[in-house]
Amino acid sequence: MNRRNEVAVGMLITVAVIVLVLGTLWLVRGGLKTGYPLYTRFAWGQNLKQGQPVLLAGVTVGNVGDVTLRRDGYLDVMLRIDDKYTVPKGSTAAVKAVGIFGDVAVALTPPLPVPAASYSPGDTLPPGPVSADIDVILSRVDSIGRGVTLLMNSIQEQVVAAGTLKDLHNMVASTAAVTAQLQTVVAAQNKNLTETGDAFRKTAERFSSLADSAQIGATATNIRQATQNATQLIAHLDSTNTRLAQVIDQIQRGNGTLGRLATDTLLYTDMRRTVAGLDSLFADLKANPRKYFNFSVFGGR
Repeated sequence: MNRRNEVAVGMLITVAVIVLVLGTLWLVRGGLKTGYPLYTRFAWGQNLKQGQPVLLAGVTVGNVGDVTLRRDGYLDVMLRIDDKYTVPKGSTAAVKAVGIFGDVAVALTPPLPVPAASYSPGDTLPPGPVSADIDVILSRVDSIGRGVTLLMNSIQEQVVAAGTLKDLHNMVASTAAVTAQLQTVVAAQNKNLTETGDAFRKTAERFSSLADSAQIGATATNIRQATQNATQLIAHLDSTNTRLAQVIDQIQRGNGTLGRLATDTLLYTDMRRTVAGLDSLFADLKANPRKYFNFSVFGGR
């Protein structure tokens, strides 16, 4: 093979490789795919590229057909949806990260409940809330990592270096010793309670053996009889008390002999006069006995 043929073969291989690469990229970006277009708009910095997938409720329904950079800070995005899928009315579009290497997809979120109407080819979907991209997630991970590092450093300083772990170990050991002592005390108390219960049970058995049911019944009968007699005595006392009250009431009213003696003042005056006369009579009798008694041992004339 002469040199001219070698150059021609080399150029042909180079062109074939270029065509293969371009064709692969075109196929990857959906060059042969059919479908109808839908449009949406996002802010800059979404890392969108042609050929990235379009997801509807997590299912791939198409791909990004074209991305146009606007000078006002927005991206006009054309979505190519497969003909066999329809996008419900009211769905929103948002850029969603699908990997840790910066890959993204356009996620379509339908409203709930899902309406029966769907978008027509050429309609524009409103953008939804912006999802956190990988940079935001990594920044949050870095922030959490810094917080964990600070926490571990504090634990190292306050717990390990300050001897807190040793103190905790001593406290646990002391707690275990106290627990063992408490268990010993509880066991001793249980033994004492068991012995006390046994003694009480034996005493109850002795008392029950000494007690005669017939004697207990007779005693209960006597107690009931005594109670009945006491009840009758109390009833008689109540009756006597009532009668005595009636007699006293009659005396206070002046009825009968005792009543008149208790209430007649003239009788009291007459009795005082009689007593006074008798006193005077006895005094005169003592002074002049011959006046009342005239007798001699020898007979008179």
